[in-house]
Amino acid sequence: MTDAPSRGRAASLLRNQWLNAGLLVVLVVVVVIAYLTINGSDSSSAATTRTATVSTGNVTATVSGSGNLASSRSSSLSFGASGTVTAVKVKVGTKVKKNQILATIDTASAQRTLASAKASLASAQASYDALTEGETAAQKEVDSLSLESAQDSVDSAQSAVDKAKDQLSDDQAADAPKATITKDKDAVTQAKSQLVSAKSQLAQQKVTVEKNQEGSSAADLAEAQVNITSAQVSVDDAKDALAATKLRAPFAGTILTVSGEVGDSVSSGTSSSSSGSSSSSSGSSSTASTGSTGSSTGSSTSTSSSSSSSAFITMASTSQLSVTASIAEADIGSVKVGQAAEITLSASNATMSGTVSEISPEGTTTSNVVEYSVTIAVTDPPSTARLGASVSVVITTGSAENVLVLQSSAITTSGTRSTVSLVKNGVATTTQVELGLVGSSTTQIKSGLSAGDVVQIPTSTTSSSSGSGVPGFTGGGGFGGGTGFGGGGGR
Repeated sequence: MTDAPSRGRAASLLRNQWLNAGLLVVLVVVVVIAYLTINGSDSSSAATTRTATVSTGNVTATVSGSGNLASSRSSSLSFGASGTVTAVKVKVGTKVKKNQILATIDTASAQRTLASAKASLASAQASYDALTEGETAAQKEVDSLSLESAQDSVDSAQSAVDKAKDQLSDDQAADAPKATITKDKDAVTQAKSQLVSAKSQLAQQKVTVEKNQEGSSAADLAEAQVNITSAQVSVDDAKDALAATKLRAPFAGTILTVSGEVGDSVSSGTSSSSSGSSSSSSGSSSTASTGSTGSSTGSSTSTSSSSSSSAFITMASTSQLSVTASIAEADIGSVKVGQAAEITLSASNATMSGTVSEISPEGTTTSNVVEYSVTIAVTDPPSTARLGASVSVVITTGSAENVLVLQSSAITTSGTRSTVSLVKNGVATTTQVELGLVGSSTTQIKSGLSAGDVVQIPTSTTSSSSGSGVPGFTGGGGFGGGTGFGGGGGR
């Protein structure tokens, strides 16, 4: 009869044998799976190997951005005179022509000012004409009569002096009383004084007659001309003030705001205008393609051109539109003034042509990204285009036609060196190539390949560990020295 220790050792041995058998089965299964995985991967890699063929075609490089439509010309209009508004002939959205009357104010005061200025001008002109024409016949007759009158006054005064002297002589001879003699002397003195005055007036009249006969001096004519010029300036100012009672459109465009109505009192103001665009965008992307353009990325924010807060009416031209897009620092080097652009309205997908008209020399930093503003003048805006509409912009920065073209994914670039895997007779050989214009999906090949060459497209592969390819079983690490089982490792 078998003792208990013997039965225990037999049971333990049996358990070890079953455990080793189970582990062996697991090992076989793992090895089979690893083998199938490795071979299946090789088959899959062979099946997914792709190639590209060098061909002749076109390559186009583009830079994309977004923004808003804005007018290249706007104006803030105010009356040039003060008064009460008598008519407002437009409303927001009205399309107007150049010089069209938009609003008017009362003209009574301006008309009175103009009439007064014209009267002053006429008076100044008449004075000048009198100086240049010289003495008229009537004026000569007046001078002659004045001279004769002055001479008569002198003769009369002389006669009075003679008479007073005679009276004095007679009274003295008759030994008249002293009082009478004194009176006679006073009469002589008074007569002499009147004679002096009469002679002075005669002399003054002779000078006036001589001056009138000589004509006007150069100084008189110059002064008269200055008076005419000053009066003409007053007339011109009055005419401008009268014209300023009518607010006119300086160019054809669309009314944006109207800040007054009939009956309002307005003061003389100054109209202002601007020619800068008032749209902006954020974000840009650089793309290139074969015969097509890329799509824009990034969101847009907008700013508006300044206008006077006191403007009675503001307007903008809808025939001169522009877009300002923000282009990333990495892409701005390829953008040049004069490059063509395609502009697409976000709402309707309608397209417009444009040309790069301005590139800002100064960048702006947003979220640590440096961008530069690029202004694009729209060359053919549709009649349905509205100011402020969101648009996407694609600028063509380069193009190459009828050149060797290869799919970009077939090219490997490291630093300044670009290579491809050229396939000949079923064997892929690394070949260096010279690249030209790089597109979004294709690239121009300048040298190293010919049309019709087949190039292998690199594929990404998953790396595996060395040895059996099964983790944990390299070099028999799972079984060496009877570890885990075999060799009685369990005992």
